[in-house]
Amino acid sequence: MVRAGCPRSGIFIKNPMRILILQRFDLSSVSCARRVLCQTEELLRRGHEVFLTDFVHQQRRQEFPHVANVSELGGVILQLDRRATHIPLNILRLRKIPRPDIIHLWKAYPDASLPALFLSRYWKIPLHYDWDDWEKGIAAELAGSAWAGWIAGMWDKRLLHISDTISVASDFLRQKTLHAGIPADRIWDAPVGADIERFRPREKEQQLFDSLGLKEPTLVYSGQLEVAAYAENAIDVLELVRKEIQTAKLLILGGGRKLDSLRQHAEEKRLTHHVIFTDYVPGNEIPRYLSLADIALAPFAKNDVTRAKSPLKIAEYLAMGLPIVANDVGEAKKMTVGAGICVPCEDIQAMTEKTMWILKNPGVRTSMSMAGRRIAETTYNWKTHVDNLEKAYQFALSQ
Repeated sequence: MVRAGCPRSGIFIKNPMRILILQRFDLSSVSCARRVLCQTEELLRRGHEVFLTDFVHQQRRQEFPHVANVSELGGVILQLDRRATHIPLNILRLRKIPRPDIIHLWKAYPDASLPALFLSRYWKIPLHYDWDDWEKGIAAELAGSAWAGWIAGMWDKRLLHISDTISVASDFLRQKTLHAGIPADRIWDAPVGADIERFRPREKEQQLFDSLGLKEPTLVYSGQLEVAAYAENAIDVLELVRKEIQTAKLLILGGGRKLDSLRQHAEEKRLTHHVIFTDYVPGNEIPRYLSLADIALAPFAKNDVTRAKSPLKIAEYLAMGLPIVANDVGEAKKMTVGAGICVPCEDIQAMTEKTMWILKNPGVRTSMSMAGRRIAETTYNWKTHVDNLEKAYQFALSQ
């Protein structure tokens, strides 16, 4: 058990809760864990007591740069053994913490969900399920197995019926939850947010810009290069943009198993010197890199995984005041109203045309930038997200 440093000062509520957040990732090296880290930080700012699990992955920590410093987070970090055979031992270890008021489960996989289910019954406390992805599709792609996808999908369905309350990241997941027969009053909307204190419009750092070999205009694609990542489409857009603007560059901000194939794709397009790959970047450094760009790209394919998402990249683009060109799937259009343009999925020509139109119209860029920042401040931020989580927790505790 590691007690991390003090959280940033914030607003404290009258009735703080003790919350156990059960999740299955290595917090220091898995970039998508930024979601649960941001949730935890905001809960701590409000005066709640948070216990957060960390499934330490020593190999990842040795092979990949750390993307988060959990020692600065606050709360209590519970380091667990990630091996499936150690699930019973993990449960025994978790039983030793002070009894929580509620368990918050993120991700349905058995290494986290089995302890969550057991402990919610053992302590006789509510279970909240934080549903943010179509795990059936993600597991199938990660494992290369439809069987793995079926198992993940089965867990998701079971958790909908077992959990006391459910938060959903998208309308797609809300409809799936309703279709499963879950009453609407047990479902809470919790789309992804941005940390609007860290992610805000700023002057670009010229030294960083020059050191990366960037030129104007610079396009950016930000995000993990793993499942449901379509950065190759951003490279294809750059190829067409450069036919008209030869100085254009693309910054691909993030790392993952697709990185090598993306480098090869850039080489095949003869864009090796015009696509800059950062690999993994610590979460608190991402705003520095995003500030170097003129336009942000958010390409997606049309499938259930992308329909289920409220993409973190879009929330952070909005907060930075970056004009956005995205594909019209899932929450993208709703998130970018006035702040960007959505085009049909995998239509590289349309994405290029809208990118060029924004580049050629400075007034449009300014308008989109201001609109995006407003949207982030009012809707897609972690404060609003946690407002809804608190309501879900309080509803569960009142039953």
